[in-house]
Amino acid sequence: MSFNMFTQPLKSLLSTSSSKLFSSTASASSSSSIIRSASTFTHLGDLQPAKGSTHADIRYGRGPGSQRGGTSGRGHKGQKARNGKGVRLGFEGGQTPLHRKVPKRGFNNFTSKQYAPLSLSTLQQFIFEGKINPDEPITINTIIRSNAVHGLSKYQGIKLLGEPNFDLPLPSLNLNLSRYSKISAESIIQSGGKVTAIYHNNLSLRKEIFPDKFIGKQIKDAKPTRKTDILYYTNPKKYGYLADSIPTSARKMTTEQWSEGAVPVTNTTESPAQI
Repeated sequence: MSFNMFTQPLKSLLSTSSSKLFSSTASASSSSSIIRSASTFTHLGDLQPAKGSTHADIRYGRGPGSQRGGTSGRGHKGQKARNGKGVRLGFEGGQTPLHRKVPKRGFNNFTSKQYAPLSLSTLQQFIFEGKINPDEPITINTIIRSNAVHGLSKYQGIKLLGEPNFDLPLPSLNLNLSRYSKISAESIIQSGGKVTAIYHNNLSLRKEIFPDKFIGKQIKDAKPTRKTDILYYTNPKKYGYLADSIPTSARKMTTEQWSEGAVPVTNTTESPAQI
């Protein structure tokens, strides 16, 4: 009995199937049917993760044969061998750690205020183009409506800066902004104008920008509460709006006097009749 009698049917089967699969005369319908029949052999149960993407968890304390028995890979005694491993990140054995040796850099002053810059030349340009009326008092609302300053929500007011543009006219203006640089304020005053530094908190600034939202609401004008703001807006050299109402220095006023709006009395000698 020869071995070919068993292998002959297998060879014929392979030759016929390969001829059907790889023959150039096979139609598109037959190839698509073969692909569909082959795709039916794949099921969800046959899916498995890629090789090397998973690994078995290490089993600690399961005898010396596991290579992690006894001390479970922690060694003998010591701080790191205890339950919880009580060594925090950055701990250097009790000596001064590195994050305390390196000095701190930078400082964020939470009381500082940022003012939106407005150049005097830009103000002249907007007045020359007719976007701002120079005959009326110019306030923060006027500047916002003219689009000379954008993004005022992240600022606490507007500060006038810079020198004037001598190619443009500079009429006499009445400015009521937050602050002024020395050159810009002197330029406005020399042209016959007037500058006044007015304090605004968040609520009064919103009222200045959106006056329509506060119609019918009784909201008092803002009043500075911090010492630096009080000294600034009561200083006539800074063109503060409280310089006229408070003739004496704000340094001599107590907190109660300032909150009540009282003006401190200057040092006077009592008359003999009052003694």
